[in-house]
Amino acid sequence: MQIRIGEQIRLRVQADTDTLSFADFPELTQLGDMEVVRTSPVDTLQTKPFRKLLKEYYLTQWDSGTYKVAPLQVRINDSLFSTDSLMVKVQTVAVDTTKQDLYGFKAPVNIEGKPVDEIKQPVSPWWWLLLPVLAALAYYLYRRRQAVKKAQAQALTPYQWATQSLMDLNEQKLWLKNKVDEHYLRLTDTLKDYIEKELGMSAKEKISSELLQDLKKYRFEDGSYLSPELLERLEKMFQRADLAKFAKLQPNPADIDLDFSIIKDTIDQSHEVVQAIADAKAQKQAEIEAAKKRKKRVAWTVAGAIVLVLALLGGAVYYYLNKMDLTKNLTENVSAPEWVYSEYGSEPALALTTPHVLHPYDLAEVTDSLPVSLKLDKLFDEVSAYTDQNPVKKYVILALSMDSEKNTPKDLSVIRQFLSNILQLKGARNVNLQEADVENGKRFFGDFVIDVPVIGKNVKVNFDSRFFQAGKSVKAVLGFYLQGNKDNEALIDRVLQTAELVQ
Repeated sequence: MQIRIGEQIRLRVQADTDTLSFADFPELTQLGDMEVVRTSPVDTLQTKPFRKLLKEYYLTQWDSGTYKVAPLQVRINDSLFSTDSLMVKVQTVAVDTTKQDLYGFKAPVNIEGKPVDEIKQPVSPWWWLLLPVLAALAYYLYRRRQAVKKAQAQALTPYQWATQSLMDLNEQKLWLKNKVDEHYLRLTDTLKDYIEKELGMSAKEKISSELLQDLKKYRFEDGSYLSPELLERLEKMFQRADLAKFAKLQPNPADIDLDFSIIKDTIDQSHEVVQAIADAKAQKQAEIEAAKKRKKRVAWTVAGAIVLVLALLGGAVYYYLNKMDLTKNLTENVSAPEWVYSEYGSEPALALTTPHVLHPYDLAEVTDSLPVSLKLDKLFDEVSAYTDQNPVKKYVILALSMDSEKNTPKDLSVIRQFLSNILQLKGARNVNLQEADVENGKRFFGDFVIDVPVIGKNVKVNFDSRFFQAGKSVKAVLGFYLQGNKDNEALIDRVLQTAELVQ
């Protein structure tokens, strides 16, 4: 293969694989003696379950000669595959100078106009837009620096600030530079600033004598005052300071050092009193917090004791309920396996499957208020009642066995009147009594409203029953439950479904 210098060769590499295989084409800058100018992305042609992968490499060489294109290795999954090598001959470009005219150098040409350095370059409009931004940025940085300085100054306590100021003043030795007045001015200003920040007194606008009188009268929170000896020394210092500031007095070095010490002693003594007061307040506050924590611990201890007592009491109650078999009422449900089969009354007896065995019940207190014509003992020679009144689950099951040697009514209409009257006598309101025929008897069902004085409101009660007549005997089972209680509704329904007469 032959090319000219700088001309490119397009090397196309194609791999045929299935769609689940992985192919990796290398990215190179040199392939043997040839330079890789650029490569193309891998082009994919899907022909399921196979596919074709194609990548192109553009090669060139800038010197004449014969060059070898080395094999290119492509990885497919965990295997390497190589292309064939290729020899390329690069030739120079022949230039025939005999067919071209040769010309000499041209003479210089004068160009009218101004020198380049005198040409005014127009200012880009972007600079005019950038200037306000730069100005705003500079202002922001300046304000931020000022805020940082202010924050650093505020971070120091008044005593720390005054001590630092005195140290800076002492290091500068202004009185050795013939700046005695400036030395005393900064010395007294430091004291005044400290007094305003730490003691809360007005000091900067007062003259020395007024400030001294205020310091003599100043009383700390603990009732103490500055010592008379310190105030006397401070008075002499103010006199020398005023003479140095206003009369150009040049005190000797010993007096300058003495005055510096007086200011420092005044600040130190004041700070000691203020710090002692602050420590006393902190101690008192700590005692208050400790007392609060103690009260909280006591409260938690008492609460823990109460919880423990309640837990023990709850355990005792549970044990008592379990011992009395009352917990069965809490876990009782329609599918309870402990339900029992029993027969009630003389033959034919009433057979029932109930959660518990029904206990005998005296109907006298219930039926005494009924008319004579509706009293069961007047209609039947023998009346027996059995009941399961569950206060936990809030349902009542009542079984009746009524036998007589007399002729009983041909129908059970008297029972309807009996139920209606007995419900009304027991305080039932809005009695909704319905009936339906069942095998060997009747079904009386409905609902009513009754007041419950204990909870101070009225509740709605549903009831259902089965009445069976066999000769001169009437057998019945009645169930009562609070309306809306699905578990009790299913329980009563199951009891009624098991009711039958047996010989």
